[in-house]
Amino acid sequence: MKQKMTEKRIAGFLVIVFILALIPVLWIGKYNYPCADDFGFSSYSHIAWEETKSIIQVVSGALKTVKERWFGWQGTFSSIFVMALQPAVFGEAGYRLVPWIMIGAMSFSTLFLLYVIIRRVMGARTTVYAGISMIYLIFALECMVDKTQGFFWFNGAAHYIVPHSAAVILIGLVILLIKNVGHKISKMVLACLVSFFVGGGNYITALITAILFVDAVIAIIYAKKRKYVKFVIIPFLFFLAAFLINVCAPGNAVRQGEVGYRPGVLKSILLSFYYCVEYITETWFDWTYIIFILALMPFLWEVVKAVGKKFSYRFPLLVPVASFCLLSAMFTPSLYAMGIAGGGRIFNIIFLDYLLLIILNIYYLLGWIYRHCRLGENKESCMESRDIKLYLLVLLCATIFIGGLYSKVDPDYFTSTSAIKSLITGEAADYGAETVERTFRLQNNNQDSIKLKIFETKPYLLYYSDIGADADDWKNNSMERYYRIDEIWGVY
Repeated sequence: MKQKMTEKRIAGFLVIVFILALIPVLWIGKYNYPCADDFGFSSYSHIAWEETKSIIQVVSGALKTVKERWFGWQGTFSSIFVMALQPAVFGEAGYRLVPWIMIGAMSFSTLFLLYVIIRRVMGARTTVYAGISMIYLIFALECMVDKTQGFFWFNGAAHYIVPHSAAVILIGLVILLIKNVGHKISKMVLACLVSFFVGGGNYITALITAILFVDAVIAIIYAKKRKYVKFVIIPFLFFLAAFLINVCAPGNAVRQGEVGYRPGVLKSILLSFYYCVEYITETWFDWTYIIFILALMPFLWEVVKAVGKKFSYRFPLLVPVASFCLLSAMFTPSLYAMGIAGGGRIFNIIFLDYLLLIILNIYYLLGWIYRHCRLGENKESCMESRDIKLYLLVLLCATIFIGGLYSKVDPDYFTSTSAIKSLITGEAADYGAETVERTFRLQNNNQDSIKLKIFETKPYLLYYSDIGADADDWKNNSMERYYRIDEIWGVY
């Protein structure tokens, strides 16, 4: 009873921390407004809603966008469909829902996958599952690489965060199918639909999903469990169908024509390993990741003990090597397509998978230690140990101290402190006021052209891009289609 109370308190504390971190991030969302590609991808849908107020016509407009882009620019049809339905289509105030949608998608998918693995497969306690999940979500929320493109700019997040979240859910569904949990038909149908969606999304998530599908088939055959192969193959076929539609789009060739130098396939793969090492060593292994690992270890030790000796942990070197290769593969599509490692929104999903792989590798290492260092005899919960309580207390104090210093020097280092800064200084409200004024003028304009003041206030979280001084700027053109104005000029 005492053990359970201790775990509940720790898990409850982490839940409270996550909720408190969310409040300013979601609150600042009320000053969030569409920009750049938001207008270009949703113009048909927006016009359809203005003219008809019909959801069917809005969906029809989104499908028209998919067709136009598939032939003219890119094949990622499922992402395009979502992007064409950005919340401001139904009114600019709807755009404040963007952080709710993106954080909600990231959180739900992660909670679902970790529940399937930690609770259903490994049989660990609910409090342990809650602790691991909250640690992941807190770090994912606060340390997202590009916070604007991850949580606030719909177009960028819809193309990467949404397919990533769908892929995470897909992994959980396939595991449930293999575990032979009830409602197999409904889970299979859902897995096939999600697979099709992921296959039509960004190429980074699609590539990783394909690799995991192949690995799952190999693992099942190796384990001589061939009766489970169908639970992987059937969703995989739906994925491949969508992926073929995606890569065969005529628009891909058009877009590639705009790109200069691109490395070949082999060079792109080799460069992927290089960039993976560079980002892990120079960017993704500072004090925040050390604290992330240290915070996870007591909880993952409980998972190891829950599994007991049912798992052998025979490949202590294979798991980190395979994890590194998988993470490196996420750099390959952008290197091959554009000759660069990628932008902020690409690094966002690589970062999220990096955190998941850290959890996997720490668990596997602790499991190997448990089995091979004869530490599996002690059945007591480490959470009840006075040493562990002291360990967690010291870790908490160190996190608060170091995090406080970083927040003081750079408030934008964490998502929640950046939101608090923008709210307290009033820059979020100023940006919102500028946007409201601009939107009013656009909606009530009766002329063929209009001059709009370029934004003076640019909050870190809310501002992604703006129109240019030249009416031929592509961002101006996107806004022109959206509001049905011939020319839009930006003035300082």
